[in-house]
Amino acid sequence: MMIDPTKPEQHDGPRDPDSVIFLRSPRAQTCPVPWRSAPAVVLGSEGWEDRIHAEPDRLLVAWGGDGTLQAAARLARPCALVAAGTGNDVAADLGLPRGSSKGLLSLRDSARWCSLPMSEVTVTCGTLQHVHPMVNALSAGLGGAAAAKLGPFRWCGPLTYPLAAVRALASCGRFECAGEPVRHLVIGRGGRHGGGIRIGPRGARWSEELRMGRWTNWVDFVRGVVSLVGGRTVFSTTPYTGGELAFDRPVPIEIDGEPMRADRVRIQALTRPLLLRVPNGLGAS
Repeated sequence: MMIDPTKPEQHDGPRDPDSVIFLRSPRAQTCPVPWRSAPAVVLGSEGWEDRIHAEPDRLLVAWGGDGTLQAAARLARPCALVAAGTGNDVAADLGLPRGSSKGLLSLRDSARWCSLPMSEVTVTCGTLQHVHPMVNALSAGLGGAAAAKLGPFRWCGPLTYPLAAVRALASCGRFECAGEPVRHLVIGRGGRHGGGIRIGPRGARWSEELRMGRWTNWVDFVRGVVSLVGGRTVFSTTPYTGGELAFDRPVPIEIDGEPMRADRVRIQALTRPLLLRVPNGLGAS
């Protein structure tokens, strides 16, 4: 499906179950009628990528959170998002409807294509190395440890990430990055990560350029919590041009909500953007 998002005639019309295929998070609820008749592939199931590639004429719909959208982005085809995950930071950033009911209803609306720049992250831990696309953000330290402890708190709504972060505090100490002690570091294009923590100035949304923010000590952490509760900016940020970041030991990281460990990460921009379907009338940046 070749699409030029700058051409109005290639904007997307209303969709129905006969024209979509769902990539569902394993935690997504059962698909309601009438969408139940559309093919659905569970992320991580055997042969999930091949099953989606076998339906090239259907619109790919990621049904879940930022991690499910990241998985969809690996398939290099335009997609829509039913934002029904834990954090839904990309949906919040772009003004997309959140929740299964509203997300499915929006598929019946005509839409335009939003071109989102992406990055590629090479993650190294000891002798192991693997590559991940990054749609929204990467965080290391406290953010990575919290992402690994979300399980018991997923039913807590907006409190999910804060509760997981509190649980992660005892097991997540400081680490060194570029010679500086850090407790929490985030790099991203979006205006939020970790279930709504703001990156950059208030009102910041999607950016063509990567930004970096960090907490280096407990004072930063306390200020960040107070800012978060008050709905204000949590991180001041600086531009980040990409390259390699080396840590003094393996630390927990997360990429779009997917937890792992790393002692080095290399981030570089991809020339191919993610084309995301945005219903007309919504305020995507």
